[in-house]
Amino acid sequence: MKLVSILPIVLAVSFAAATAQQPQSGNSFDVAPLQPGAAEQRLAEAYRLEREGKASLAIARLRSLLDSRSLDPAGIGKAWDLLGLAFEDQGAFSASRHAFEQSIQAYQALPNTSDYAMALDDFGELYVLTGQFDLAVRMMERALHLYEAVEDHAGVARASSFLAGALFSQKKIREGTKNLNRALKELQMANQHNDDDLATLSSLQGWLAQRQGDVPASVSNYQRSLDLLRQNHGEESTFTGWAYVLLGQARSDTGELSRSLTEMDKGRAILASTLNNQDPRLLAAELAYARVLDRAGKRSEAASVRSNAEGQWKTFQSTQCIHCTISAKAFH
Repeated sequence: MKLVSILPIVLAVSFAAATAQQPQSGNSFDVAPLQPGAAEQRLAEAYRLEREGKASLAIARLRSLLDSRSLDPAGIGKAWDLLGLAFEDQGAFSASRHAFEQSIQAYQALPNTSDYAMALDDFGELYVLTGQFDLAVRMMERALHLYEAVEDHAGVARASSFLAGALFSQKKIREGTKNLNRALKELQMANQHNDDDLATLSSLQGWLAQRQGDVPASVSNYQRSLDLLRQNHGEESTFTGWAYVLLGQARSDTGELSRSLTEMDKGRAILASTLNNQDPRLLAAELAYARVLDRAGKRSEAASVRSNAEGQWKTFQSTQCIHCTISAKAFH
């Protein structure tokens, strides 16, 4: 499950078509089935690799695992879901979408489960990232209903928080706030939850506080989100990089521009090491950084950062998709 696309940064990106290579589900030769239990172990290993940001290794393991035909239907759904997340990590959005579609197809033949709902949420987050918010909301609402059907309070909290992020991205503040409040309530009833859930909610609370003009609360919530993500994922993860950027952007409203730029620069460096240099998420962070540079009076540097980001976007546009558009107002 991804945090990057629901933190919530409004990446108004529309992809009319993409040229990323579609993942293959089989080779031209047969692969021997794995021993009992080995497939589940490899799936767990692939999950760990994806969580650690090692997308290429995760993709190789998952493709091999799917080719082995050693997974049961639920395992197949989970493997395709992880493959979708790993391709998303690489910015291969067309391949990611294809993998999520395969995951959903596998789960549709099974009884309603929380894993199926999680796959729907993950697919919805991809739509948020690519600016297809209506599709994202419909996917997330479907996931929410599945969590409700199995009385999974942690899942309901998670799906509600994702919905809040997608709705905030559409500037639907009232609906987003309603879902955020439900997420907070459901999390209190959950038997267990993880730090990622808390980090997501803190980030959403930070965004809402910033929107309402409560700068101290905004900074405090973003700081808490960063602390949780550093603790759970380490200093060099994409999650942590985004959290630094969000915290620095919020802090700029306090007038502490030097500290703000330091935090954002640290986040940019992490994102640059974990994402390719044409990834829309990195470019959004660069454009946000340029805006704060402008506020600090560093207009020459701001112009350089902005020009480079726009140039990278044009390259991405020409190599990854046709007729793409992006809004630079990622933090408005």
